[in-house]
Amino acid sequence: MISAAAYLLRVPENRRQILLQEEGPGRFSDEEIPAGEPVPRFDHSRRAPLVVFACFATNAITHIADGRKGNSAGRGLVVLNMRSIEPLDRPIRFSELRKRAPSRIRTHLERVLSSGGKLPPKSLGALIDILLSLQPDLAARLGRFSERRTEIISRLAQTSRTNLALQKETLATALQIAGLGADELLNWSPETAEPRSFLEGLPHAYVREDAAVISDLSTLPGFEAIRSLQFAAKVFQNASNPSLRLTVLMANRLRLEEQTGADLIYYNETYRSFVLVQYKSMERGSKGPEFRWQENDQLAEEIARMDVLLEALAKLPQDQSPTSFRLHPNPYFLKLCPRIIFNPDDKGLFPGMYLPLDLWKCLVRDPATEGPRGGRVISYNNVGRKLTNTEFVTLVANAWVGTTVPQSSLLEKAIRSVVETGKTVTFAIKHLDQPPEFYGSDAIGSNEPAGNF
Repeated sequence: MISAAAYLLRVPENRRQILLQEEGPGRFSDEEIPAGEPVPRFDHSRRAPLVVFACFATNAITHIADGRKGNSAGRGLVVLNMRSIEPLDRPIRFSELRKRAPSRIRTHLERVLSSGGKLPPKSLGALIDILLSLQPDLAARLGRFSERRTEIISRLAQTSRTNLALQKETLATALQIAGLGADELLNWSPETAEPRSFLEGLPHAYVREDAAVISDLSTLPGFEAIRSLQFAAKVFQNASNPSLRLTVLMANRLRLEEQTGADLIYYNETYRSFVLVQYKSMERGSKGPEFRWQENDQLAEEIARMDVLLEALAKLPQDQSPTSFRLHPNPYFLKLCPRIIFNPDDKGLFPGMYLPLDLWKCLVRDPATEGPRGGRVISYNNVGRKLTNTEFVTLVANAWVGTTVPQSSLLEKAIRSVVETGKTVTFAIKHLDQPPEFYGSDAIGSNEPAGNF
C-alpha cells in the first residue's frame, strides 16, 4: 500500500552551498524549481508524501524539506528533489536521536544515520515523535508522519474508514476538476480521535460554530441547505494564481460511523453548472471486480430521488446562451470503484468507471447485465463504454456536462436530497476572480433569477 516516508540525506560537503542556492523561482516562470541531489535508487510512490531530513553538517540534521522522487540520475541512482528547504531552530545531532530512540528501532535508525537513505516504516513514526519533542514547532510539517496519527487511523471502525475514504475521494476529484493539485490532502492529521469528516483533519479547515465563516459562506449558492448541519469548510487556492479558488464544504447530519457514504456536488461558478457524483463499491467476482444490484434496492430508491430533480429541471425554460451550452445536461453520474480503501498518504483518485445516469439506465435494461439468478451485474467485461478519471475530469472542468444556467437554480434541492440519505455531501465551488453578477435577475440567457437558492 502507498505510504508516507522519510529520507535522511547526508549532503556531501562540496554540495552543501550549491543545494541551498539551487532552490528558488524559475528563470521564465514563478514556479519554484526544486533542489536536486543524486542518491541511490529507492522505492517510493510519487503519490505519497516524502519528508527529507537534510544534513548540511556532519552527524546532525540541520534542515527539513518536502521531497519527491525524481528521474534517473545514472546507473543505480535517482534524483531526490527538495522544495521548501527550511533550517531547523538548531541542528539535531545524531547522538541525541540515538539516546532518545526506543530500543526497537535503534538498529534500523543506526543503519540510516550511518549512510543515509529512506527510513524503514516502523522507524518513521518513532523518529518523528523524537523530533517533535525536541522542536514542537515542526508539528505543522511533521504531524502527518507521527505515531499519534497512525494510532488514530488504526482505531477507526471499518465503516468510519470507508466513509473517510469516500470523502477524501470526493475532495481529490473536486481539486482535480478545478485544476488545483491534491498535495494538500497529504497533510491530513485529525486533531481528535473521532473526526466527522475528512476535511476536519486538514490545516486551516473551519467548523460550523465559527460565526464569521458562516457569514462568509452565506453568499454561496445552495448554502442554505446545509447551514444548519454539522459541516467543515476550507478554501483551496492556487499559490501562483490566487484568482483560482475552490471552496469546499463537507456537511452531514450523522456521526462518521453512522454515515452511509458520500456524494460530490461540484459547482462551476464560471458556467453556472453543477454535477453530482455518487460512489458505489464493486465486489470481487470470479472474472474481476463487479457491481451487483436488484430491483427495488437502495440504489433504485436513490435513483428515484434523482429522477424527481430531473423532472423539475426539465420544466425550466431552455437557455440558448453559449454559457449554458452542454454536450449533456443531466448532472448525475455514478462512479463504480473496485476498491475503497482509506489511505491518507495517497493523493490519487480511486480507479474505477464513471457512468452517466442515462447510460446506467440503458445498462439496467440491457441483456448483457442480466445475472444467472435474476439479478443484475456490471463489470469491466460487459459495461462497454465508460469514462475514466481523466475523461470525467476533463468534461466537468469546462462544463461540457452538467446543468444549464437556469437549471442550477435548483442546486439547493440537489444538496438536500443527498443529506436526506444519510450521506456526507461534499459541496465544492470553483470561483471566479470577482463575484459574478448573475446572482440576480440579469442572469445570462435566462429571464428567471439564477441565484434564487
